[in-house]
Amino acid sequence: MNILEVIVFFQGFSPEELDILLKVGKWSKVAPHEKIVQQGDQDLHMFVLVQGQAKVIYNEKVVAIINSGDIFGEIGLMGKPRIARVESSSECMLLAFDANDLNNMPLLLQVKFLKRILDTVFARLQKSNVQKWLTTRDKSDNKKGRSASRTF
Repeated sequence: MNILEVIVFFQGFSPEELDILLKVGKWSKVAPHEKIVQQGDQDLHMFVLVQGQAKVIYNEKVVAIINSGDIFGEIGLMGKPRIARVESSSECMLLAFDANDLNNMPLLLQVKFLKRILDTVFARLQKSNVQKWLTTRDKSDNKKGRSASRTF
C-alpha cells in the first residue's frame, strides 16, 4: 500500500498519479522545535505533513496546529512571501512539492493537484469564517446581556 493513500489530501488520486507525486515530492525529517517555514521568506514549496505535529505562528502567537495529513505553505507555490512561521512540535516527516517540479507533471495531474489545494484552502476559509461569526455573535450577545442588566 502506498503511504500517500491514507492521507486525505491524496485520496482520489490513482496509483499511477501517486507514483508520479512520490517521484516529484522531496522527503525530509524535521526534529522537534525546528522552523520549517519562516515568515516573510519566499520560496516555491508547499508541504504535506505526513507524520507529526507542527504549529503555525503569526506575530509570535500560535494561530493553528497542523497534524499528520495536513498541508501547509501552499502560498509558496505562487512565489508569495510566507504569511506565518511554521515550527515542528514533534518529530515530523514532510513531503515538499516545488512549483517548478509540479509544472513538469502531466497537465491533468497538475489540475487535480491544484484542485485539492483549493479544496483545502476553501475548507480552511470556511472554518475561519464560521469561527469569526461565532466570536462576533458571542460578543454581541454579551453586550446585549450587559445592557439589559443595567436597565433593571
